[in-house]
Amino acid sequence: MKISTSDALNHFIKHFIRWGTMVLLIVIVWGCGVVPTLREGSEGSYVRLPFVRILVASGNAEMSIAGNKPVSVECMKDGKSLVYYASHPITVRINKGLLSISVRGSLIGERLGEVMITPRSRNGLLQYNNISYRGLFKVIPNGRSLELINIVHLDEYLKGVVPPEIGWAGEPEFEAVKAQAVAARTYAMSRLAQYPNKPYDMKSDITDQVYHGVEVETPLVSKAIDQTRGYVIKYNDELINAYYHSTCGGYTDDIDEVWDKKSEPYLRAVNDSGFCSWSKYYNWEEKYTAEQLRMRIEEYLSSERGKVIRIGDITDMYIKSYTPGGRISELTVQTDKGSYDLGRDKIRWVFKRSSNPEMILQSARFSVKLKKNGNGKVEMVELIGSGYGHGVGMCQCGAIGMSRAGRKFDDILTFYYSNTNLVKLY
Repeated sequence: MKISTSDALNHFIKHFIRWGTMVLLIVIVWGCGVVPTLREGSEGSYVRLPFVRILVASGNAEMSIAGNKPVSVECMKDGKSLVYYASHPITVRINKGLLSISVRGSLIGERLGEVMITPRSRNGLLQYNNISYRGLFKVIPNGRSLELINIVHLDEYLKGVVPPEIGWAGEPEFEAVKAQAVAARTYAMSRLAQYPNKPYDMKSDITDQVYHGVEVETPLVSKAIDQTRGYVIKYNDELINAYYHSTCGGYTDDIDEVWDKKSEPYLRAVNDSGFCSWSKYYNWEEKYTAEQLRMRIEEYLSSERGKVIRIGDITDMYIKSYTPGGRISELTVQTDKGSYDLGRDKIRWVFKRSSNPEMILQSARFSVKLKKNGNGKVEMVELIGSGYGHGVGMCQCGAIGMSRAGRKFDDILTFYYSNTNLVKLY
């Protein structure tokens, strides 16, 4: 999905108009007076654009939310807003599709439609599940459980995204961190309308971008985000799908060769020129017994087809075609009961790792080496591979290698995202 620059900005403004005073990112700084545990009040505020809405938790019937400083609690009931101030953790529960809130065991409000929790000072933070977040929290019902949404300024969101995505970095890697910040910002803005019927824009896991809140923030990353403030990547005046991955292993790949997605002129296979060769995943090997591989294939096919699949004994396995970036396009597994064609990025979920079946295969960029017994049946399978991740878009380890070699963040981005340019939106 593509979203134009004007569409992205209109989406931000649409959020602002819809919520009005319900969205409280920056609140009035209070004086020296003692704040009671909880009391009723009123609140005036404004929102700082651009902001994003991140689903950080769901599925629980009860949530405990705290602040490092006193907070405002806005409760919506029958179309009316009631605001309280609290200096102790707040417990939100769901009962028959409606919410209740309590503080230190005392019920304060019930039969609520939603609850908004906001720090009452500029440096205030909110905590859930021992993780601190900037911005505010919105708690809403979803069936019999709760959804917790963090509404936060886009660049403050990025400060909790870029560190876990790029990993440790120092000054030699600074340009790569800046490139990651721009790619993550572009990705976020291009996803604003992906859940049109949901009250959030993105999820906080690998479904979108991994987001770990304040705990992972670092001065270097925050500096990179500040220095690239507002910059996004565009192709033909539209925000790109800024995919990225850990290690390309030598070549990135065409998006339509990896996934069932349409071709994009800026997501094409490019020669990494060995810039990611320092990565521990640049080369790897996985070895399986024939029984291990058979069980993995049967498990995947049974799940995919909704019935028990038995493939029989493996007699051969060979690669029929590769993608432009050297990943598996089609691989055939021959058994005494027939043949099965596998390939593209999903093969990582089929084979998984021999050492840890809970983890998917590092990449689909590998060759196959077989060991057979005297009867022609396969005994061992060795995969000799390179790279980590899907291989589409920016190679993060390649970006780091380029940064160490002196390349600037804009050169890194336009190398991995062909035919694009950088534009400052805010």
